[in-house]
Amino acid sequence: MRPILFSKSLLPLFHARSIISGQINDPFVAGNILESLLLADHTNHSKGRALLSFCAHRSTFMYNTLLHAYVSNKLPSLALLLFDEMLHLDTTPNNHTFPLLLKAMGQTGQLKNGASLHSMILKYGFSSDQFVRASLIHFYGSLGAIVDAFHVFREKSEPSVSSWTALLSAYVKNGNLISAREVFDEMPERNLVSWSAMISGYVQFRQPGGALVLFQEMMGMKVQPSHSILVSILVAVAELGALQEGKWVHGFLERSQIYLSSNLKTSLVHMYAKCGDLLSAKQTFETLRERNVDLWNAMIAGLGLYGRGEEALELFADMVHEGIQPDDMTFICLLSAYSHSGMVAEGRKCFEIMRKVYKIDPKVEHYSCMVDLLAKAGHFLEAVEFIQKMPMEPNDRIWGSLFGASRIYGDIGFGEAIGKYLIEMEPHEPGCYVLFANLYASTGRWKDALTVRRTMKIRGVELEPGCSLIEVDGMVHEFLVGDRGHSSSNDIYDMLDKMAKIFDV
Repeated sequence: MRPILFSKSLLPLFHARSIISGQINDPFVAGNILESLLLADHTNHSKGRALLSFCAHRSTFMYNTLLHAYVSNKLPSLALLLFDEMLHLDTTPNNHTFPLLLKAMGQTGQLKNGASLHSMILKYGFSSDQFVRASLIHFYGSLGAIVDAFHVFREKSEPSVSSWTALLSAYVKNGNLISAREVFDEMPERNLVSWSAMISGYVQFRQPGGALVLFQEMMGMKVQPSHSILVSILVAVAELGALQEGKWVHGFLERSQIYLSSNLKTSLVHMYAKCGDLLSAKQTFETLRERNVDLWNAMIAGLGLYGRGEEALELFADMVHEGIQPDDMTFICLLSAYSHSGMVAEGRKCFEIMRKVYKIDPKVEHYSCMVDLLAKAGHFLEAVEFIQKMPMEPNDRIWGSLFGASRIYGDIGFGEAIGKYLIEMEPHEPGCYVLFANLYASTGRWKDALTVRRTMKIRGVELEPGCSLIEVDGMVHEFLVGDRGHSSSNDIYDMLDKMAKIFDV
């Protein structure tokens, strides 16, 4: 029988009548009331628990409904206790129960208990159910047990689309993009979830070029992208600085009359700013309506990126005037803008306003911005005092700001002390060694620079090859140091040789 959902306003009336009439003991009626209660607001799980406890006869559907509420509210321990009660009262779980329990197990990170649940799934005969199998694959993959996820996937000769997608997501989540792409290419059928998982995986693990190529393939196949895919692509475009591609995506959004979610709005402004088109970023920002704090933050960050500290301050004033409450990210964007603009006094004032007026406790990112601002302006002692007052341990970025500034101002002794400390903190971070060696080289201390390089080599610290990107006619080309993999590499090197001769390089 199809469930009957009661409206939020009538729900208390039906609930009261069911108790008076005794119909609350009918699992069908009680289940409908419970589902209506939790659909109206899934945080009503306490009331749902009370209603379930009141019922003498409890159905599997009722338990599943409350399990869903617990999982949605990230209360896995309550979900697992409820399942124990369900078994104790001889209520049989079904194919909807186990995916919920696997989600709860995933939230607790209990791989061993999840394996026990896997055995129970086999016992109840749900191992062939496509949704249970997909949930098992996702569970194992989310906890890094890729081999187990693959075994579940291969247990059936013809896995469902959901199982393919779950395996793909497992590889992506663990950064194995090569295996993920192999799975993606083998999929007999792809849905939006699989396209999104592969594209977002490329973006998440810093391969924006791969995301862009796959998106172009997707559009060529006339697959309508989801909001999450479009957001991922705008992030990839921003990382690549592929302005023409970004403009095409913006045009596609307008042509297709796609609703601009808050994430899409923010991604558009961020993309234009990162691609160097601050004018388009401002124009886009000004035409958008219903601007939330994330969108304001993106525009403030964009202005700060190009040293427009005064404009960032004006925009912050407009934001407050419009009644938008700033958050901790707002002040990170502002402090970063002041750092790029050398606005020390404004930075000090901003830090105090954040704490005293908006009651926002500074995070390490806020301290990092302030140290960077002070160090770049040559206020080394104040920067050190700022670090000493921090309620948390300073990270390598904070020390790196001091180190970089000491090199600019020629304070080699100060920089040397910080450089040694950085290498002790991050012994496998190649950037620390390179900066330290460059500090010595900048003052002619070649022997010391060579010693740092040798130490780096002895410790097996490898430096990733340099990479550059260029956009030509809407196509992004990526080049690595010494790379000859580009189809036009011979022509490129010939031209470089000619230029070297012309300029006598």
